[in-house]
Amino acid sequence: MNKFTSSFYFMAMLTSSVFAENQWRIDSEQEWSEAKSESLKMKIEKGFVHPQENKATFSSIIKTFDDKQKLKNITFKQSAIWDNWEQIDDITPKGLGNAYVFLPVAPGDYYILAQAPRPKVEYPKGLSKQDKKKFLNNYYKENPSKKPSGGYHAWHSTDLKNWTACGPVSNSKWVTTAEYADGKFYIYYDEPNDQDPHLIIDENLKDGKVGKEMGKVFDDPTHGSDIAAFRDDDGTFHLIYEDWSPINAQENAWDSPLAGRVSSPDGINGFTFGQHPNIIDHRTTPTGKKGTFRHGATKAINGTGILEYEIHEPKQNAYGDYSMIKIGEDYHIFCDYDPADHSQNMRMGRFTGNDLNKEFTWSGSMGDGFHPDPSIGFAEGKFYAVMQKETDFMSTGPWLDGVEARAGVDSNGDGNIDQWTDWQRIKESYSQKPGFARIVDVQAATLDCSELPASKAFQFEFKTTGIHNKLKNELIHPIMDRVELNFE
Repeated sequence: MNKFTSSFYFMAMLTSSVFAENQWRIDSEQEWSEAKSESLKMKIEKGFVHPQENKATFSSIIKTFDDKQKLKNITFKQSAIWDNWEQIDDITPKGLGNAYVFLPVAPGDYYILAQAPRPKVEYPKGLSKQDKKKFLNNYYKENPSKKPSGGYHAWHSTDLKNWTACGPVSNSKWVTTAEYADGKFYIYYDEPNDQDPHLIIDENLKDGKVGKEMGKVFDDPTHGSDIAAFRDDDGTFHLIYEDWSPINAQENAWDSPLAGRVSSPDGINGFTFGQHPNIIDHRTTPTGKKGTFRHGATKAINGTGILEYEIHEPKQNAYGDYSMIKIGEDYHIFCDYDPADHSQNMRMGRFTGNDLNKEFTWSGSMGDGFHPDPSIGFAEGKFYAVMQKETDFMSTGPWLDGVEARAGVDSNGDGNIDQWTDWQRIKESYSQKPGFARIVDVQAATLDCSELPASKAFQFEFKTTGIHNKLKNELIHPIMDRVELNFE
């Protein structure tokens, strides 16, 4: 008999005469509080169980039923806060330009979209910046084949180590995101920069030809754009876009505290401003006053390049250049994060949610001192946040390792738990959803209980060990969200 639980065996037992769907589910703060018999260094808060120190333990009550049940397994789900990232060397081809788009189509089938590397040019010594520009223009006149196209190209890899150049995929240098559906690639670009997403549909990124131009697909009155395109399980396309209406974007890294969402059944038609609630909204208090700022590319639309915004106070955090992925039931947005306090460096920010019709929750930042323009994807069994820098980020997944669990039953009906499984280390595993570039299926962290005999009374325990976060150089803890006991 375990010392930790022995003193709780003869407590008043929770009884249930009806067992809905052969499951005991613990999810809400009330359910966690009612299910707890004892915990060591654990705190229940806002529906989660938070370890308070490096090692912590939770023990449930003994739950009883009128009839015998056969416990099949117990599944565990952690909080969607995703903190186990580490910074790694660049996984993309060297020398690419502008914001990268990472598009993992299937296992062993990965694409990077970016501007092609500029050729190395040997300049005569002593040239000024202006003279170098003239020299380069003359060089390209004499060597037209070496002049970069200015648009986006594709590179393909089967292992994230060796990349093959595939040629141009867009004549625009403002490609923001890409998706995949039914053998076709949906490449979205701004026209002009930070305005009105346009679309190219390409059936073969390896043929060196730009696909079919579909024109403007979202008439965005807020400016900003820098969208994330995401195709959900039901096939619906979603665009997450910057909304510049509440901020002087020129002074805030061309980002905003406000992000909208529009959707389309086919990725082409139906994207309509205002059709869904804002997915990110970190605006401060509106003053009722208006301000202006200048955005050069907008001059092609309004003739002045001057944009108006509503002044908010105090200063606002700004986010943008979005990328989104879905893992199991949770959506994750990665983005630029420009703090309101401009003495702090720019970095990568994260938001998470499980309902696209509700505002997402801030889930933290990572790195420091760069403008990331991130692109998130799953490849070779791991998750990568690719940046327009010489380093990227890698994670094994949202699940934090360091969780062990066991379950027990009262086999003879005397009110004591007398048979236990062994302690088992549990963890989630991940696989790409077939046919989807930005959806990852989850195999739940599961404790096998099939060897336990049928019983009327059950109990479970789990213990956690903290993990060292390399980016923050601090200890982080597995935070438990939900536990489900599944019966045959």
